[in-house]
Amino acid sequence: MLKGAEIVLHCLREEGVELMFGYPGGAIMPLYDALDGSGIRHVLTRHEQGAVFAAEGYARVTGKVGVAIATSGPGATNLVTGIADAKMDSVPLVCVTGQVRSALIGTDAFQETDVFGVTLSLTKWSRLVRTIDEIPEVIAEGFHWARSGRPGPVIIDIPTDMLKAKKEFSGPAKFAPHARPADAKADGGFTDTIVAMLQQASRPVALVGAGAKLSGAVPQLRRLLDQLNIPTFATVHGLGAVPPQSAFYLGMVGMHGTRAANTALHETDLLFVFGARLDDRVTGDPSRFAPHAKIVHFEIDPSQLDRVRPCDLPVIGDLAETIPAFQAELQRHTVPDFKEWRAVACGPERAELDPRGLAQPTIRFLDELFTRLPENSVVLADVGQHQMWAAQRYRSSSPRGFITSGGLGAMGFALPAAVGVQLARPDTCVVCVSGDGGFQMNIQELATVHRLDLPIKMVIIDNKYLGMVRQWQQLFYERNYAETDLSDNPDFVEIAKAYKIPSFRMNEDVMREFPVSEQTGNQIDRFLHSPDPELLVFDCAPEANVFPMVPAGAALSEMLLEDEPAE
Repeated sequence: MLKGAEIVLHCLREEGVELMFGYPGGAIMPLYDALDGSGIRHVLTRHEQGAVFAAEGYARVTGKVGVAIATSGPGATNLVTGIADAKMDSVPLVCVTGQVRSALIGTDAFQETDVFGVTLSLTKWSRLVRTIDEIPEVIAEGFHWARSGRPGPVIIDIPTDMLKAKKEFSGPAKFAPHARPADAKADGGFTDTIVAMLQQASRPVALVGAGAKLSGAVPQLRRLLDQLNIPTFATVHGLGAVPPQSAFYLGMVGMHGTRAANTALHETDLLFVFGARLDDRVTGDPSRFAPHAKIVHFEIDPSQLDRVRPCDLPVIGDLAETIPAFQAELQRHTVPDFKEWRAVACGPERAELDPRGLAQPTIRFLDELFTRLPENSVVLADVGQHQMWAAQRYRSSSPRGFITSGGLGAMGFALPAAVGVQLARPDTCVVCVSGDGGFQMNIQELATVHRLDLPIKMVIIDNKYLGMVRQWQQLFYERNYAETDLSDNPDFVEIAKAYKIPSFRMNEDVMREFPVSEQTGNQIDRFLHSPDPELLVFDCAPEANVFPMVPAGAALSEMLLEDEPAE
């Protein structure tokens, strides 16, 4: 006879779970009581949001399902932001929450919340367990949906009496979904059409999103792009899928994308989309997105098609199958070289402009930092100006080397997510880049970093503002900096020291030298290679802005390239 809590842990172990993140409380306490000897390591964070973001970080860097545990009521509701983040960014996540006793459900009992109902629109699949007999099947099905197709979050809500009850346990269950007609097969049926479209095009481009990484199709994609040799760019989640040294690669596209990428996307007559949702931060004004182009959209989730405007050829299926099928057909045909188009789109006249003649010190700092990163490092960016600066300057070929909250844009993501990444990759240099606003949203996870002695390198870009909001206020609201002033920030160096984490501050003046001094370079190198967790606070000019920038409602071709009033 096993308790329900013991059955849960046996089933989690069967699903390959070795590490999970959580915070205990009354309704989930039986699960914590059964942890010892389960073979699963539990990491205590200092807030449930820290737990779910840490589970996301683990999942994003490994491709495995991340697991977060919380109690009922406020414990469960504190997971909601992370669940929404995982839904938007297609992160495989299972959240196990405790619930009040079955007999109390619906009575507004202490710490009762309908977490099933609260998260219904945010989860890929969810279930309130009603009997102890259901536990094995529910867990097996939940993990299936979390990792299959387009990955996403799952909620399994278990009343505390189900965790305490006992039954004979015959072993974990297996889940086999009902057979259904495939959305598409990689049988080459679509490939003739694509090749014909390519032969008729004069300005083709490729846009790479997160789907290429999630499908494990990065090697196949790289071979295809090398053969196509057409201008290529990436969404923020596609960064690292295409080697940045590739001659045809133009960087990130979208609201803060590169001048070259946005211009080429506006001018193209044939757009290949590989696993990208095409949200508004990528497209700008949807009615003027790639206005001259036919669109071929490779996508595993049919619901993501035609969200901006109808695509001319949907290719529905796993990119690990559809991309090789396309390349195999391509090898049997002769396609144009597109040399002249490449020369225009990738030419030096479309390189980034710096109207000041010298890059901002913060950009110089990130360049120095990223240039000196050890091989296969992982960079996590929080949300705000620093996020876009980091995405613009990131130059690694590691497909899972740049992690951020993209679709939801959840401030406070990076620090706890870095905990999950560092635990998954203990021998990897993990760098967390945050702003002074976002860092304070989960600053309590410094305790987790210290407790576990995780050698995370934490960087705060400190401009004493909610920088991205302030930038919009400057450009579009006549500098009415309403409630974005953070000039009363605490001393982050002293706070880190209070958590027993070494910390220091770097003034932006050290980045005005070119090249940087040997002393500054050595300081950054020592920071990156320290075996201990460390915090570096970089002073950023209060009114430094991120450019290029596409204003809301504008086309990608209407980028602002420097501080200038919007029309």
